[in-house]
Order: sequence, then C-alpha cells, then structure tokens
Amino acid sequence: MMINDRRLTRRLTLHLFFATLFLLFALNVARADELAVWNFNDSDLNVDHGNGTLSHNLNVVNVLFAAGTTTNARLGDLAGTALSLQGGTSNANNGHNITLNVSTLGFNNIIVSFATQGTSTGFTSNQFQYSLDGTTFINFGVPYVPATTFGAIPIVFTLSSIVGLNNNPNAAFRIVFNGATSSTGNNRIDNLVVEGTSITASSIPEPATMTLLFSGLPVLYAIKRKRQVAAK
Repeated sequence: MMINDRRLTRRLTLHLFFATLFLLFALNVARADELAVWNFNDSDLNVDHGNGTLSHNLNVVNVLFAAGTTTNARLGDLAGTALSLQGGTSNANNGHNITLNVSTLGFNNIIVSFATQGTSTGFTSNQFQYSLDGTTFINFGVPYVPATTFGAIPIVFTLSSIVGLNNNPNAAFRIVFNGATSSTGNNRIDNLVVEGTSITASSIPEPATMTLLFSGLPVLYAIKRKRQVAAK
C-alpha cells in the first residue's frame, strides 16, 4: 500500500507540473489583440477599430476606393471597399508612401498584416518599414510584389524581433510604393491590421492555471498525511 501511495504521489506531482507548464505556454501564445484596424468600408482613411492614424503623400486624386475582400478581415467586418492607390501622371507616386501611427503602449510582439492586390502596371516593388520615433523609418525585410488578385492569405510582417516597437507610444509603420508604369496602374490594400500581445496578460498567470496548480496540493497533503499515520 505504501508503494502504491508513493507512485500515486509521483504521478500526481508530475501531472500537475506538466499541466501548469502547458497552461502557461498557452497563455503566452494567446491570440493577439487588434490595436488598429482599417477596413476602408466607409471609403475613407479613418481607423475603423482601435486607435491610430493613416496618412499619405501620394497625389490626392490618385487615392481612391474600389471593391474589397474578406481576407484578413477582423471583428466581423464584411467585404466592402479597399484602398486603391494609383501610379499617377508620369508615375509621380513612385517612391511615395502611406504611414500608420499606432501606439503600442502595453503591448509587445507587434504584427502588421493586410490583404493586397495590384495590376500589372501598378506598384510592383513595395517596401515595408517601421519607426521607433515616428520620424526615422527602417526597412523591414525585402520589397514585396502584390498578387494580381486578393488571395486567401494576407501579407504579414511579424515584428517581434524589433523590441523597440514594444510598449512604444511613438511606433509607426510605412509602405513605400515603387514600380508603377502607368498613371492608372494601381494597388489595392484592405483590412490593414496592427496587433500585439498584452504585456500584462503574457506575464501574469491566469486564474485557471493557479486553480489547477493549487487544487492538487490538498490531494498531495492527504496522501502524505495518510502515510504518516500508517507509519505510527
């Protein structure tokens, strides 16, 4: 009987240990929170969910809206309109950009994602950038080339390695457009999302984790007490 009790104690301790590790891991990889979302369904540049601003330096007449998609849509957003950016007269908008200013206070593991498509004469070489101060922008990765149609998979820039973007009120992001070869060649961007993981949530164990851990302690104590009584 004493041997069985010891085995049960070891098994319960091991199970509690691994269950706790599992829940802590699950907590740390919890789904990110949307900090700012632009769905462009109102045919404007105002943020639709969360907080942030979107600005640009393209010619105003070349900033339009066209049919959108549900790819990368969040919070129940429907397919409405998408932002449509044209090359402009004499391809004047090559080298121009859209800029997102989104505070990441309280969040880390920042991700920027969006759906996109482009025409054959639209911007074919686009560079994603980030900024730690809202002024100086740094290239992240290599230029991307939009597909000819909205696909099921969005473009995603995972910025977890850029620790300076964490908990940063001055965080900003930019897409620089290049490669347009006609005035009406265009790129569409839809469901533009900036998200991150709450620093508080990722550092404090959730109640379920602590409940599981401590619920097993009385059982371990009871087994130990039983063994002590039997030994007398």
